[in-house]
Amino acid sequence: MRRIAALPLLFFICSCSASDATVGVADDTGKSPLAGAATTVATSRVDLGTLGGQSSYGADINSEDIVVGWSETTTGTTHAFRWNSGSGMVDLGTLPGDDMSRAVSVLGGTTGEILGMSGKNGRWTPVVWSATGSVRALTIPLPSNSSITLPTAFNVRGEVVGSDAGGREAGWIWSEAEGKNDLSASLAGALGGNASDITESGLVVLTIGATTCVHNPSCWRTYLWQKASGYRAVGLFERNSESSVVGLGANESGTVVGWASVGDSESAPWRWDQSKGFTRLAGYSASSSSYGYATALNSTGTTVGASLEPGSGSIVASLWLTDGSIVRLSPSDPNPSVAVAINERGNVAGWAALAGGVNHAVLWKTSATTSAVVLSPPTAMRGAASTSSSGCLGDVRSITSRQSLFACVSKADFARKR
Repeated sequence: MRRIAALPLLFFICSCSASDATVGVADDTGKSPLAGAATTVATSRVDLGTLGGQSSYGADINSEDIVVGWSETTTGTTHAFRWNSGSGMVDLGTLPGDDMSRAVSVLGGTTGEILGMSGKNGRWTPVVWSATGSVRALTIPLPSNSSITLPTAFNVRGEVVGSDAGGREAGWIWSEAEGKNDLSASLAGALGGNASDITESGLVVLTIGATTCVHNPSCWRTYLWQKASGYRAVGLFERNSESSVVGLGANESGTVVGWASVGDSESAPWRWDQSKGFTRLAGYSASSSSYGYATALNSTGTTVGASLEPGSGSIVASLWLTDGSIVRLSPSDPNPSVAVAINERGNVAGWAALAGGVNHAVLWKTSATTSAVVLSPPTAMRGAASTSSSGCLGDVRSITSRQSLFACVSKADFARKR
C-alpha cells in the first residue's frame, strides 16, 4: 500500500566505490531471540475468486481494502483486476489490441489509480487504470540493451519505479516531468538491479548485483535512494561480507524489509531501520528460522511475507509483529501461500494454493486484540495443492524484486497450462 502522508527523511550520500564495511551499519548483529516463537492473532481469510478462469493472484492492497492483481479469464488469458467487498472482482481489461494485463500496485482511497502492464505475445507496456476503469499507456522508454520494462510501484506524485529485463537488468525511477533515471547505473560496480518499492516522499528501495562477494556467485546489495539525498546502503546482514541482501519494501520512516542469504540454500527474512540496523525475523521453529522472505510492511512496522512451516513442509503466508514474532495467516491450511502487501488496518493481500492445482487471490483480515483463530472457507485439501508457483515460493533466487516474483508465478502458471 502507498501512504498519502509524507514524512521528511534525512539520508546521506554514500561513496559508491567504498567497501561494504564502510557503508554498512556498524552495530547491527541481525540476531533475534524470537526464532521459533509463533504468536496467535485472530485472522479470517477471504477467497477473492477469479475472472472465470482457474488461478488469480493478489498483488497490492490500499487503505480501503481494495485489492488489485491479475486473474485467468474464461479464455485462459490473464487480465488485471480490482476487488472490493461491494463489487467483487472487476476485470480492468487491456490496451486496445492487447490480450493480457496485470495490476501490481494501487494508490490509497476509494478512487486510487492502479499501476500495471498490458501486453501481447510477451510484449508489455506499462499502464495506469483510472478510478473509472479507463487505461492509458505510460511513455517509459525501453533501452536498446533490454527487451522489456516492468513497473513495480508508484506514488501520488506520479513517480514510478521498476526494472528493465530481457538483457541488461536495471532498476529505474520515471515520471512524466523528469523522465527515466537508471538508478543502478549510477552505482560503481553494479551488475544490473531492481527497484522494488517507492514511498509517497519518493524513497526508493533498490537492489543491485554486486561484485564485492568472493565466494557467493549471486551477490546482492540493497540501497535506499532519494533525489535530494542520493544513495544510502542498508549494509551487511549479520556482518557477513558473503551474504546477499535483497530489499522488497519500505515505509515512510525509512524501514526496509526483504531477505538475506546466509548460506548456499538458506534465506532469512529481515527488517532494517537506521537506528537498530537488521532484525532477523522469526521462523516457526529454530530449525526453520533461516528460511523465509519479507515482502512488505506498513507504517507501524508490521511485516508480511512467507516462511517455511516445518509441520506441513510448505512455504506459508506469514505476518511479523513489531517485536519480530511470527503469525501464520492461514493456520489450518497446510498448502503453500504467500503474502505480498499490507495496509494500515493490518489487512493483507496475496494468494494461496487450493485443491485442484490452482492458486486464488486472498485477503486476510487480521486482529491482534483476541487470541481466537478463525479460518473462513474454502480450506484447501492437503495433498492436492497447486505446485505451479512452488518454485517461486521456495527459491529466493527468483525473488530479487516484487515484480520478479510476480513474473515467476505467471510463468509457472503458463507452464502448467501447456
